[in-house]
Amino acid sequence: MRRFGAILMMCAMAGGSAEGATGAASSQPTTSTPTIRLQMSEPVIVSQGPAELSRSGPGWGRWQFPYLRPLGGGRLAVWFSVEPDSVESYGKPVAWAISSDSGRTWQMQPNRPASEIEEGTLLPSGDRLRAVQQCAVNARGLTLPKPACEFTGSFGNAWAVYPVDAVPATLTTWVFERLPAGGKSWKRETPTMTIPDRLCTVVTERANVPGLSGEREGKVVLPVVQGKMRVAPDGSLWAVTCDWRLQGSRVRYVPVFLRSTDGGHAWRLQGVVPYSADVKIDPQADKRDGFTEPDYEFMPDGSIICLMRTSDGCGVGPLLLVRSTDDARTWSKPTRFDAFGKMPQLMTLEDGTTLASYGQSGGPGYFAVRATCDRAGSTWSEPTKLTYSPRDGDAWDSCGHTEMVPLDDHTALIVYSDFNTPDGKGVKRKTILVRRIVTNSEAAAGE
Repeated sequence: MRRFGAILMMCAMAGGSAEGATGAASSQPTTSTPTIRLQMSEPVIVSQGPAELSRSGPGWGRWQFPYLRPLGGGRLAVWFSVEPDSVESYGKPVAWAISSDSGRTWQMQPNRPASEIEEGTLLPSGDRLRAVQQCAVNARGLTLPKPACEFTGSFGNAWAVYPVDAVPATLTTWVFERLPAGGKSWKRETPTMTIPDRLCTVVTERANVPGLSGEREGKVVLPVVQGKMRVAPDGSLWAVTCDWRLQGSRVRYVPVFLRSTDGGHAWRLQGVVPYSADVKIDPQADKRDGFTEPDYEFMPDGSIICLMRTSDGCGVGPLLLVRSTDDARTWSKPTRFDAFGKMPQLMTLEDGTTLASYGQSGGPGYFAVRATCDRAGSTWSEPTKLTYSPRDGDAWDSCGHTEMVPLDDHTALIVYSDFNTPDGKGVKRKTILVRRIVTNSEAAAGE
């Protein structure tokens, strides 16, 4: 019998709502919404960092930022950063582990770049497609024009931005890899990207970035799909990334939605979520870098919802939700989903339950899972709060990142980090863990 921790009973229509959200589901009768029952299993350790690794600022970026993906043959992979949190770490090998028993046990593997672990998105054609994170390029020696804009971001990094047609094409090339249906080897390709008003960015990192020796020379950040690729209900391929874009005289991070109708050979801009500052929701809104770390889901009512982080160097900011009813061309006014939230994740199980997960480094001391069976995702349960281990000294509690994958129609697995998990000798170490989330009748069977 599985061991489970927190048990929740909730009705999606009776829980908290995404304030001010609009959509067809707002008029749905409450009597048609079934009850959702959730259980959270006890945590399972995937990996623990070296005992000597700092759990405070100097160790930031290492043994954290976990990702969770399904592999072939029913296996699962978790990978995570073992490098400083820096553009200099882009494309470098990560640590990773494999589970062949739905996350109950894990075996560490030799470090590899994440793009070589990721098995990509399965397309209707049978191909698989994955994005490749390229290493940042040193700006020294490059012939670059006068920047369109220069500014300092909230974390103290200096940015210069250029129109993509004003810089060498090698700095604006997107890279994907494809595994043809029935094939055994991945083929690298450069798709056609039609993204009007896109910018090329050069960043000079501040001197006190943890793990770095001093202020860095400018680095060109090469393009990559940072968010998830998903196959839409109409069979087209979608992706979301987060880019600096000019809004008037100000540069902001915004979610950029891309769509392909030929299996990822050519992509076009589908829409963006423009940054809007609402100081009633976020007192620091005018100072924020923008909307970052977006995740999205195609909802049963035909709408699309997207969760976005606002936390940045100005402090912890609210997690926001937006909705589109016209295939991401336009978006509703952002509404507060919670008071915090890094790396939000959305996932709909086959039983109709949509889950949202998110955490926050230096936040409230827990990560959260919410659920809805509302077809539009307008009304959600109150957060299930899963606490991190007690902190001591100047240790951080977590990186705040979570990710989920489905295990079956009623069950998901979630990965997260806890920087103060004791090892077998009682020594607190940075740790990557997983838990099961079980819904409805499957949850009752686990009691």
